[in-house]
Amino acid sequence: MRATLLALALILGAAAPAKARAGETRCWYENGAIVVAAAGGDIAGDFILDLSAPRSLLHETRAQDAGIDAPQVTLPLRLAGERLGDIPFEVADLDARSAGFLTNIVGVIGADALAAHVIDIDFSPCRVGVWTAHARRFAVEVRAPLRWASGVPTLAAAIADGARARAGRFALDTASAGVRIAAREATLSRAPPAGVDPASRNQPPARLRALSFAGLLTQNAPASLDPDVPDGVAGGIGNWVWSRYRLRIDLRHGWLELRAQP
Repeated sequence: MRATLLALALILGAAAPAKARAGETRCWYENGAIVVAAAGGDIAGDFILDLSAPRSLLHETRAQDAGIDAPQVTLPLRLAGERLGDIPFEVADLDARSAGFLTNIVGVIGADALAAHVIDIDFSPCRVGVWTAHARRFAVEVRAPLRWASGVPTLAAAIADGARARAGRFALDTASAGVRIAAREATLSRAPPAGVDPASRNQPPARLRALSFAGLLTQNAPASLDPDVPDGVAGGIGNWVWSRYRLRIDLRHGWLELRAQP
């Protein structure tokens, strides 16, 4: 069945896994998101890696199974063979975030857990590197400064629907398929058909005429609205864009570095 694509109107005013090295782990690019195996204390399993989330989350079902009944719990987080420190996990209902995944989602690793590190992401094959000290060499083709806003790393970007354009700070959304745009910044050109979610993370229903950042131009990117974007952030750039590149996200020094996939 052919998917329905909607135009997005801006509002002016408001593969097979390779053997991982030390500090690296294989990942899954599934349901529009990057999923990694990790452990929060004794709670191990598959976590969504989401740099657009200011706080790390633990699925309340797994928390209850582990005897945790508090709304927040601090656990030592291990990812890619590295201990990332004691991370405060917010216990939350993640049924909606888990929908559509073949694997059982234990939680979400957010920007708070990764803020002091350098993160490498490669989509083909899917692999995540976490460098707590010296990162390995990375051949940079494009470099853009990052700035923290509302608890997440953001970069300057501009979006356009053809006649109108808007610039702002966009989060690095490693847990969504397309470009997510704050509902206060845009609207769909027409009402979506029944059953189509205008805010879908994994099946964005609209198309964005143009997205530009760091001198790069992307056209016709899938897009959806996000009703929960905090002030100071215009939206998030998702994996339909990032999967074209190998990424180094240097949160220690505030840089996003890219090179094109071969």
